[in-house]
Amino acid sequence: MMRLNDKAQRVDLKLATSMVALVLASMAAPALAAADDQEAAAAEGSKEDTTIIVTGTRRTDRTVAESAVPIDVFSADDFKAQPSPQLQNILKTLVPSFNQNRNLLGDASAFVRPPNLRGLPADQILVLINGKRMHRSALVQVTGDSLNAGSQGPDLSQISSPAVSRIEVLRDGAAAQYGSDAIAGVINIGLNRSDSGYNLAARYGQTYRGDGEDLQLSANAGFKLGDGGFFNITGEFIDQNVFDRSVRRPEIAPLIAAGIKPPRPTGNQLGQPSNRAYRVVWNAAVPVGDGDEVYMFGNYGWQRQSNDFNYRRPIAVSAQDIPLRPGTGTFSKSINSLWYLDRIGTDPVSGRAIFSETGRTFSETSIYPNGFVPVFEASIEDMSFVAGYKGSTEGGLKYDVTASFGRNQIRYFMYDTLNPSLGPTSPKDFYLGKVTQQEYNLNADFSYETDIGLYKPLFIAAGLEFRREAFAVGLGDRASWEPGIFGSQLVQRANGTTFNVTKPVGANGFPGFGPDSVAEGGRNNYSAYLDFEAEAVEGLDLGLAARYDYFNDFGSTFNGKFSARWAINDVIALRGAASTGFRAPTPGQQFTQNTQTNFPQGSPVPVAVQTARPDSLSATYFGSKSLAPEKSVSFSGGMVITPGGGFNVTIDAYNIVVRDRIGITSSVNLTLADQQALLAQGLSTALDLGQVNYFTNGFRTRTQGFDIVLSHRADTGVGRFNTSLAVNYNKTKVTDRKSIALSAVRPTDTRTLSLIDNTRLGNIEDSNPRWRAVLSENFTTGAFDFTARLNYFGKFTTYFAPIGSVPAGVDPVAFRALYPAPNPALNVGEWGKTFPSQVSLDFEAGFTVAENYRLAVGVENLFNTYPPVETRNAYPSTGGQANGSIYPGSAPIGQAGGFWYVRATAKF
Repeated sequence: MMRLNDKAQRVDLKLATSMVALVLASMAAPALAAADDQEAAAAEGSKEDTTIIVTGTRRTDRTVAESAVPIDVFSADDFKAQPSPQLQNILKTLVPSFNQNRNLLGDASAFVRPPNLRGLPADQILVLINGKRMHRSALVQVTGDSLNAGSQGPDLSQISSPAVSRIEVLRDGAAAQYGSDAIAGVINIGLNRSDSGYNLAARYGQTYRGDGEDLQLSANAGFKLGDGGFFNITGEFIDQNVFDRSVRRPEIAPLIAAGIKPPRPTGNQLGQPSNRAYRVVWNAAVPVGDGDEVYMFGNYGWQRQSNDFNYRRPIAVSAQDIPLRPGTGTFSKSINSLWYLDRIGTDPVSGRAIFSETGRTFSETSIYPNGFVPVFEASIEDMSFVAGYKGSTEGGLKYDVTASFGRNQIRYFMYDTLNPSLGPTSPKDFYLGKVTQQEYNLNADFSYETDIGLYKPLFIAAGLEFRREAFAVGLGDRASWEPGIFGSQLVQRANGTTFNVTKPVGANGFPGFGPDSVAEGGRNNYSAYLDFEAEAVEGLDLGLAARYDYFNDFGSTFNGKFSARWAINDVIALRGAASTGFRAPTPGQQFTQNTQTNFPQGSPVPVAVQTARPDSLSATYFGSKSLAPEKSVSFSGGMVITPGGGFNVTIDAYNIVVRDRIGITSSVNLTLADQQALLAQGLSTALDLGQVNYFTNGFRTRTQGFDIVLSHRADTGVGRFNTSLAVNYNKTKVTDRKSIALSAVRPTDTRTLSLIDNTRLGNIEDSNPRWRAVLSENFTTGAFDFTARLNYFGKFTTYFAPIGSVPAGVDPVAFRALYPAPNPALNVGEWGKTFPSQVSLDFEAGFTVAENYRLAVGVENLFNTYPPVETRNAYPSTGGQANGSIYPGSAPIGQAGGFWYVRATAKF
């Protein structure tokens, strides 16, 4: 397997080291200029130093600098100068180990973008709102990136950023404290608690190319409730238009030459989907009695997004081949055979209808003479409601009792397409069905402090939790999934002989959820935890947590965590933690099943790929088993340096091993014998299937890395400087992967199904940059403020499946020079390409009038930097892939290019 070489890694290390030196110099300059104010600045300290944290600890007096595990705290001031209003994009710019890619032509993954933290997928990140678990999205990431394929995590975009006053990001395993999913870390979103005033904001921007128009309008209001209570509500409207970064598909020019006018100039659009969203987030609390409190919060959101699918050609054409790959420039008609309309009899052996070849026929070109581009649309509804009561007894016992409900529902639609198996009677627009995720939580948390002779009192926390998760797949319109009479036709020629003609079944592009896909299931989870924290001797803080979870579908699990922090002196403290964790398979992973089109190995011909439920006919045919929970062991260690003068430095290393990771298997190609066997077992769509994959516990990984965060705050004679540098190095290695010998299922089947093939393995390990850094500077003086942010993305490597055989008539030496041969014995030969590191610069300048009105202009990616061009499987006539893409889909810098915006805010 190709990897970044040592020299490349040393170059990245040198660059990161240079950036550290640069930021130290930038921090030193304002510090020297403020020599007269140094004593006052030191007394004030940095805001991070004294910020109380509530994530990763049950105590209520722990600050960021005192934490035994790495945690970042961001306030509304940190959100103010962000180029994007979307919460997940804000996190990407603030937390270097947090990443999120844009999935092009990624079915629903283009609508609910899965993030990753420390190289681990979305469902290994626990998201809390006001300290309470956020419900998952209903989307299971069937077509997510290599890291997220198969994951099901929360949809962060459903929380409006104007409703957020604070975000805490715990970069450490915390399953022993919070339960399932907290393997990579915890993101705790604190909602606005303001009890007065009105805040209005408007933002508009677009890319340098003039597309991707993005409008955001928001309003926030706070009201007093009784004596000391509050009600805060935020409303948001977002309207985003498409940006398109496709080049012409290779068949477009020949089609135009033949008189065809494709619906899209390039064939299909690739980029940001259109998105219209309405969201409301609210937060409230009312004091009761002497220090007790009733609290409630929740959200409601609705959005509609749409995205192009691949262009369907009305005729066959030829273009220039990919170098040394004859036949790759031949593009057949997308739906390649006619519909025969005249039935002339019944086959006496099979009982099948017989149609006449010489009678009436039908072609989809009578509906779509220029071909068609199916438009995929999703309507997402998200809501939650949380209510609780917290207080304390006269004896000092604190309690917090909470009940919550969360629901996410995605309804799918398809336009401008047809169900080929229905022939001339097929509609063109379809409702495809829906997926729904619902969660119910009951929590009772208790805490107590007692003096047992240690330096400070022992802090004890305990709690109980009940959680119910339910997932359902709803039926689509009958026409969206129905196998019509034209799905498989027996056709008789004029000479009396017969032949068989098949057509795809279901809405072309994304068949609707039919009776075989409809499912409803869930599970119950019962949990109990116990947590101890104490300063045993002066300067030495110790923590111990244990948690027991029982799931009614797979049993129980026990997890623990130990943490320690030793303050050597007032400047240096050492800290570390060791923990075990787990992630339970979600009901969505157990019940999801769908079919989509794909282009395997760069083929210009789409095939149907089914992601099957583990208990389905197609999955069990290929050896699937019931899902088990993922298990993790993690270690972290580092230091905190607070020398004074506004400086803070944290350095933390980590090692996370996750075994029995759940993901989607590599796709297995169905032979005709497989299709016939599945058809005989009752799978009506078997003849349509080209590939099958399913969810399984398939592999083990080890993730290692470190975070360095440096910050400095200085008040000078010319203004205030806030400078920070955050650097992350992260390396994931697949240390074990399973394979299934199908002879264990059928003795005559000699195939072996690799659950994580070499291509997927390489992409898991290398498709994310190992180095990521953000250097930012904020300067404020009087009414003027300026923010600049330098983003560094290290090298990354992606892999395509190798081409196994040399085409006939092609020089094998020249061919293998371009296309490496697979060598499973040596675990090399995957078609890898390393893309260079890149830097982008963002800035925003704002001016505040009368303290309450601010106008700002900004640019994201000032120098209009694009990813390097993907040259593998590129057609010489266009420079792009078969689907019109030109850039690697996993490029962290994105494909929008430069983006400018204006922003206006007002406070009343």
